[in-house]
Amino acid sequence: MTCETGLPRVHIELLRVQTWLFAVPRLRAMVGANALLAETLRVTLPALARETGRGWTLASAPEHDRYPIADPDDPLAAYDNPAADAKDGILARDGGHFLAVFANGAEAFADAATQHLRSNLPGLPFRITISGKLHTRNLAHLPTELPAFAPCPWTGRGLASHLVRQGGEFHEVSLAAKQRHDTSRKVEKGQSSDLASLLLSKTKLSVLERPLELQELVDNGYLALVHADGNDLGRGLGKDSTDSQRARFYHRNRVLLRRALARAIDEVCASDEAPQPISPLVPLMLGGDDLLLVCRAEIALPFVVSLCKALEDLQTARNDFKLTLGIGVVIARHTVPIHRLHEVAAQLAGSAKRRYRGLGAEEKCSVVDWAVFTTAWVDNPEDVRRRDWLRCSENEFRILSQRPVNVLGNGLTSLQGLVAAAQDLKVAPRSQLRYLVDQLPRGRMLSELAFTESPSTVKASLSSAGVTSLWRRVGDAWITALLDLIEIAEISRLGRNSGRAAVGQEAVHA
Repeated sequence: MTCETGLPRVHIELLRVQTWLFAVPRLRAMVGANALLAETLRVTLPALARETGRGWTLASAPEHDRYPIADPDDPLAAYDNPAADAKDGILARDGGHFLAVFANGAEAFADAATQHLRSNLPGLPFRITISGKLHTRNLAHLPTELPAFAPCPWTGRGLASHLVRQGGEFHEVSLAAKQRHDTSRKVEKGQSSDLASLLLSKTKLSVLERPLELQELVDNGYLALVHADGNDLGRGLGKDSTDSQRARFYHRNRVLLRRALARAIDEVCASDEAPQPISPLVPLMLGGDDLLLVCRAEIALPFVVSLCKALEDLQTARNDFKLTLGIGVVIARHTVPIHRLHEVAAQLAGSAKRRYRGLGAEEKCSVVDWAVFTTAWVDNPEDVRRRDWLRCSENEFRILSQRPVNVLGNGLTSLQGLVAAAQDLKVAPRSQLRYLVDQLPRGRMLSELAFTESPSTVKASLSSAGVTSLWRRVGDAWITALLDLIEIAEISRLGRNSGRAAVGQEAVHA
């Protein structure tokens, strides 16, 4: 479609971004890949569009004076000023989209952008349209590399034709892996343009060392991958909105998310009570209302609570559309392939969004779903839940978990309440708590009997956590909060045995 003045506009849409992000499954390379995307959308393409010596010229966007200016409360205000961009004819350069209005040379720019994307983001699918008509659709592009016989050891794809150094070792890797690795070094030096790294530099984590590998991030603990996405943005925008109204709406939402994210990082991940040399959280992508990050497992769910609480607090005075999130969190060993963790996290976020859509208009809020795996592989969470959580016997239907749940709220029906209550179980005997969980599938009467006969220390801890009975009736089913509560309490202990085993082995060899 053309803009209000009839001038053509070029829309570049990057496709399957998160899949491309994990193509090189190493933390440093994933950070570098996100930085490559950001430099392309926020620096290279705008600079390319502003050039007048190649036969194209940008046109000032209609209503450019109605576009939002930089928000002084935005931690990244210096990098996000839609009004200044619109005056230059650039309507969008975030969230995997670049959109610009041209006085002339729209096709020439589209050709140049196609060549740049194919050369500098190899393997990333993209689509370019001019005034709504398809110009280029690039489903896949394999880079041309030097002839070599060995495949890239980091990806298993491409040829090991380039040399990179990580730590004290040299690795022969593919061109795509080298590009990401080299760009990550710019991130580490504070020279990157990606918003995730820029935001991290505004928090208390900026003074901590960035981990280069997932194992360095988690040490002997477990890894959490968090995927968050804004809920129901179409409802808040409307179908007949103008370009300037869309720009104002999306700018507001991404500023809200950035402010909430910075606050949550400082509250949960940079505690003065437990100083550490390595950052416990690394954002992988921050685009619009999309957020993707990896962190230590024990901070993941408290972080989600803090993020949504900050987002809610920032919008208390608003009566119009409120930004909420659908969040998926998968917790597993760091050795599980990261692309598989991402698939599961996205699936859990979809589950959270389905619950959100089922809420009434006055109940709309952020929703989370999570899954914890202690196995070497991550199975389909829906299959696991149907097998392990659903029980039907004697005309009685039982559900052993409440997930997905609202993030904020009191009591054991929200993540906020569960995380707070889990603190009261720290002194309870773990074996007795696990025994109670094991009794849940056996039946409501047997599990209640086991709960009644539990030692006084266990019942006292559960009572402090708000558990006075195991089951509650919801419609035609019985549901319990015990499994969710104890699983959350156990997250901080995951990996401790492997850590003690490693220390023991070191002592033996010494």
